Amino acid sequence: MKKFKRSWVVALILLSIALVEGFIVLVDLLRPAPNKFQLAEAEINVPQRSVEVPQFVFENKQIKKLNTALQNLEDSLNNSLLDKIISLSEDVKEPEATEKAPVEEKTQTISENIAVKSRINNVTGGKVMVAVIIDDMGVSVPHTRDILSLPRPITASFLTYGAANRKQVQEAKAKNFEVMLHVPMMPHAKADLAPVTLSPNMSESEIKGDFIAMLDRYKGLGMKGINNHMGSLFTEDAKSLGYVMQILKDRGLFFLDSKTTSKSVGAKVAAEYGVPYIARDVFLDNENDYDYIMKQLHLTEKIAHMRGYAVAIGHPRSQTYLALRDWMNGLSDRKIRLVRLGDLVREVNKKFDFMKKSS
Repeated sequence: MKKFKRSWVVALILLSIALVEGFIVLVDLLRPAPNKFQLAEAEINVPQRSVEVPQFVFENKQIKKLNTALQNLEDSLNNSLLDKIISLSEDVKEPEATEKAPVEEKTQTISENIAVKSRINNVTGGKVMVAVIIDDMGVSVPHTRDILSLPRPITASFLTYGAANRKQVQEAKAKNFEVMLHVPMMPHAKADLAPVTLSPNMSESEIKGDFIAMLDRYKGLGMKGINNHMGSLFTEDAKSLGYVMQILKDRGLFFLDSKTTSKSVGAKVAAEYGVPYIARDVFLDNENDYDYIMKQLHLTEKIAHMRGYAVAIGHPRSQTYLALRDWMNGLSDRKIRLVRLGDLVREVNKKFDFMKKSS
């Protein structure tokens, strides 16, 4: 009995200990222990700072040099490509021509071309200029009338003989066409020549006398300039061409080089006499075929968009009339301004003060 009481006491003590331990654990679970802690939260406002690091001086200089070099390279490539396009397009088939028309001799530097293009873009509001000249006007009366019925005025170059007469020129001017003189000049090859054709075999007085008579055929009708009809031989002769340039200078007229020979000295002689000069880029109708002429007109557009302007020459033929009539639709949408040749010559030759007089 005594042993049993002792066991019960021990059990009671153990139970008490267990209860105390359980209570301690319970308290520990319900209340954080004194040695636990939490980090305090705090906001620190750091002001934003914008730091710009300027380019070093040498960087600015190098970037400018690089941009200039890249622009010069692009312009050089464009000019080379332009020359290639023109050379591939120029199968001249005027009677005297037995060779392909030339790649233009460089009459303008790259910087001058850039300046002209920029000037034209400013004048036209971002468009390019295209001048279309119709040669041989007046010889075929019906075809001349067709050309004069086009919806947009262009430049009509009248011949110096045959049916071409003052009445036709007056009609062209009344319809707001620009008029110029298509002057017969001696070719290399045998051809049917005009009754009066300027030739290197003529004396100075003969050349000047005949040329003045040609101009006076239309005196007072506002001829703005001339271009050569045939003339591969004559335009290679600087001395003979100089006699013509003297008179152009005196009368305030420009010279359009039809470029019927790769050896034309037109640009050089015109510069010597201070005569405004421009050269043909494309012959439109070596073939009297509508599709061919449209192709040449599209080529003219490409040249204009590369350089800022282009000059095309056609003739009073049935398919030329039809192609021009259709091509004139939508020019503004294609960023093209169709202009009279004299207006284009002014932009290309800004250094000259010319065309003060009417021939």
